[in-house]
Amino acid sequence: MKCCYCHQDVLSGNPITVAGTGPAHRSCYEKNQIEQRVFRQLNLRSLPDQELRELFDMVKMELNVREADHQVVDLWGDEVLFG
Repeated sequence: MKCCYCHQDVLSGNPITVAGTGPAHRSCYEKNQIEQRVFRQLNLRSLPDQELRELFDMVKMELNVREADHQVVDLWGDEVLFG
């Protein structure tokens, strides 16, 4: 059996089966995922520019909310939690 990505013998490495694709080396699959910019089955390369910008804005908003929720300020020995 040959790796779907490098076309070398799949049994020579750490073999996995990629759904809808076939057998592959784990390292070849991971390299492909990075190159394709896939995060949890979301292919970032396939998004139109406007949707990618919307996703970026949503991620920034979520990070800002999480940072604000965890911001603790010490006022005269009393901890005050903002958020």
